[in-house]
Amino acid sequence: MNPHDATEQDDDWAISGDRRLGALEAVEAGELRFHQSAVYGDIYLSDGQGQRPNPEVGPETVQRLVVDGLLVQDTSEGLYRPGQLLSLTPQGEGALRDARTATPRVSAALSRSGAAAISGPGVGLFPAPATSPTAKPFRSR
Repeated sequence: MNPHDATEQDDDWAISGDRRLGALEAVEAGELRFHQSAVYGDIYLSDGQGQRPNPEVGPETVQRLVVDGLLVQDTSEGLYRPGQLLSLTPQGEGALRDARTATPRVSAALSRSGAAAISGPGVGLFPAPATSPTAKPFRSR
């Protein structure tokens, strides 16, 4: 087994949940840069104004997406100032497109099957459909 493969398997948490989509969207928004603190050596990210991205994007997630070929890191710039600009690769653009269209499809499929939706606004606002044969269906006016 390649040691590089083992490292990738150990950091699956870095791209789990919404982390991967959030990082791709932050890069798409522009000017996301990878930095290293000159004093402590800490790795962090900043947006075009030098602030931490909001919502927060973890450097581990970005590093994993670079390794996976979804992002490219401009190594011609220094890590300290201005930082290394991140951009989407064609593969990253496709993954972002797929992630954006997959979420509504998954939620729609779950709602049709009667399972609870994963997340999103309005989840949990309405009671689950009644399963009793005598229950009356909900009708909006």
